[in-house]
Amino acid sequence: MEKVVLEKDSFMALASDTRINLLKKLDERKMTVSELAREMSISKPAVLKHLSKLCEAGLVKKIEGDRKWIYYSLTQKGKNILYPDRAKIILLLSSSIAFLVAGILYMIRYMEEKSDGAKILRETLGNEIKNYPYLGIILFVISAIFLMIAIFYKIRNRKIE
Repeated sequence: MEKVVLEKDSFMALASDTRINLLKKLDERKMTVSELAREMSISKPAVLKHLSKLCEAGLVKKIEGDRKWIYYSLTQKGKNILYPDRAKIILLLSSSIAFLVAGILYMIRYMEEKSDGAKILRETLGNEIKNYPYLGIILFVISAIFLMIAIFYKIRNRKIE
């Protein structure tokens, strides 16, 4: 998860409603100055001036292709500013999946050890295998909690937008 650090340039770049609207437009897809000017109904020189400030702040990057067109798109820093909770949601969902898989694997192992074959093996080897029957349930509960927190963040983000 990349940490978003806002320095003076970033604050100056975000001080304009037009630049914030440019960030939102570039979130949809990469665009040229002409496309941005047309969609936002402002002049090309004004768009170019705003884009240069956003580039200096590291929120937008300039993409020069093989052709004469120059595209602009959001950097990761720009995306993190628009969606600060997105990284949290991804982390929570991946943790939830990891705990769910661990819980399933533990429950399968626990059931196998309780089977007749495992009992014969323990009697033959004389080992006492310790089982924690509630560990699988605990892993499932942790998974469900992380999943609920991720859903909460997602719903909260929709209400804000």
